[in-house]
Amino acid sequence: MLNLYLAPRSRRAPVPEDAAVDAAIRFLQENGVIGEAASPDEYPPGRDVANLFPSDADDHLLPAELTFEAWHVHRARRATFLPELPQADGFPGATCTICGDEIDPAGLAEALGRLDVFPVHRFTYTCPSCRTELELRDIDFGQPTALARFWFLIEGAAFSRLTPALLERLGKVLGTPLQVVPERPVEHVEDWVPARRRRP
Repeated sequence: MLNLYLAPRSRRAPVPEDAAVDAAIRFLQENGVIGEAASPDEYPPGRDVANLFPSDADDHLLPAELTFEAWHVHRARRATFLPELPQADGFPGATCTICGDEIDPAGLAEALGRLDVFPVHRFTYTCPSCRTELELRDIDFGQPTALARFWFLIEGAAFSRLTPALLERLGKVLGTPLQVVPERPVEHVEDWVPARRRRP
């Protein structure tokens, strides 16, 4: 099972107003993706939860398997790097966008661990190849990542790809385009979500 974040694409996206979040929850409920709240900010799968997944998901799983365990709404006081729980060896294949060399996964994981104490704007990591002091935006993690103060967490999703049209509409209701961020790096991530690329 997979944990997937739905986070704003833009690092500068404001935290949605409560009314926008409520409208997004209503939209998901009206489309049968989620049910009534099980507890504050946590929702079970809805009767038509399979609407969350594209039609070709049936090639991989039975219709009854196309579900998730819980849908969570998260708000944070400060910007949070997503995914929150990278693998113990960090992000294998992460590269420095300055010199293009691979970054030591263990060293990067250690640097990311300091985000528990220090705010993201104080993050720095020295590239072992070019010795440049990198910020988060200077690292290609090899998978989608986000910096957000608001996100949805889909816990225990059965399938890694989500219906693009539904995500686009959800982003419009919420007032900010969304991207899918997997909790764990997976092989061939670009096969199932468009990886975020750093813009020059």
